[in-house]
Amino acid sequence: DTSFGNAGKVVTDFGSGTFEYGRSVTVQADGKIVVAGEYNSESGSESYFALARYLSDGNLDASFGSVGKVVTDFGSGTVDQGYSVTVQADGKIVVAGYSDNGGFGNFALTRYLGDGNLDVTFGATGKVVTDLGSSIGYGVATQADGKIVVAGYSSDGVSADFALTRYNTNGSLDTSFGSAGKVVTDIGIGTGDEGRSVTMQADGKIVVAGTSYSGDSSDFALTRYLSDGSLDTSFGGTGKVVTDFGGSGGYSVTVQADGKIVVAGDSSGGVSSDFALTRYNSDG
Repeated sequence: DTSFGNAGKVVTDFGSGTFEYGRSVTVQADGKIVVAGEYNSESGSESYFALARYLSDGNLDASFGSVGKVVTDFGSGTVDQGYSVTVQADGKIVVAGYSDNGGFGNFALTRYLGDGNLDVTFGATGKVVTDLGSSIGYGVATQADGKIVVAGYSSDGVSADFALTRYNTNGSLDTSFGSAGKVVTDIGIGTGDEGRSVTMQADGKIVVAGTSYSGDSSDFALTRYLSDGSLDTSFGGTGKVVTDFGGSGGYSVTVQADGKIVVAGDSSGGVSSDFALTRYNSDG
């Protein structure tokens, strides 16, 4: 679209840092575009949540943050990385990722007002950190009731499992969900499971897609949860579905209007990799 940015392309420099990554994008109801990711310091030793908002023509929105850009430091360590962004019905912006805390990561969540300022009604500072062991939050979604769900993984140093948290609208953990707001799921075929993306079905069930590792191979992994955080056993018999592409991983999930579930990722033959796509019936 040549009416957007420079011949359809926009490049944004956050400053004197060495690396900047845009990892997730969403569009507001007014057509403005929000991108979340990571900004690295000039020395490369520290990183921060980074957020940019663009007008519909690709120009930075000067009414947002500092000339369209916001950088957030969690202050608990040297590494903060944003991985997923969503916009609430009220226009507030939520970003999920992780924050380093002395050598291991925790789920990290921020909420911003429409002008890019942190929403101090959320976790008292606009920032929430949740300890699930060594963990990263890769995906975020909001429910119809405004509660926020984050999906990723949790590791004990030996193996990793799907991890899921749900928060009330004020940023506190929702104790009606799982164990005090947290759910950890072992896919069960190997030592490493990572939830990469989360979405909500129209009936309120929660779908998480990612990867399950077994030895030197990996597979698409998909789970579905009831609203209380328990696995939905009507889905694949156990609430878990694993699909073998011969070395693969799922990175993004969405639900069609007819309830079928689509997961995208990659399939690797050991030398090269290709786009991989699966579609599941509503029963898994």
